Amino acid sequence: MWEDLGEYIKKYLENKENKGEVVEIAIGNFFKVADYLKSSDIEVIMIDIDSKRKDVIKDDIMNPKLELYKDTKIIYSIRPPYELQPYIEEIAKNLKALLIIKPLFNEDLNIKSSMDLKNYKKAIFYQHQY
Repeated sequence: MWEDLGEYIKKYLENKENKGEVVEIAIGNFFKVADYLKSSDIEVIMIDIDSKRKDVIKDDIMNPKLELYKDTKIIYSIRPPYELQPYIEEIAKNLKALLIIKPLFNEDLNIKSSMDLKNYKKAIFYQHQY
């Protein structure tokens, strides 16, 4: 399933002239999608408020440093906490980026915009293009 989400993002970028960057927000300790994208030569910026990994950029998305996200085309988040979802949405909206959220199973979204439910192979997620 995680490789399917990575493949969806990869295919989405293939149709874009200016590929830009991909950002995973609230990565925590789950790197499967980011690692898949990196193995496909896609630049992925990993963001979290606290991480011991040196390749994860620390940022408080409630008060984000928007310069970290300046060339972003896709923002995605896997199982983001309900209370952080509006902040992730606001960043995507400011950047006019594609937002992809894979919530916990049976969890409602805390997003103001209308999100489209997507099924790509075994991956089920929501997306909205700002």
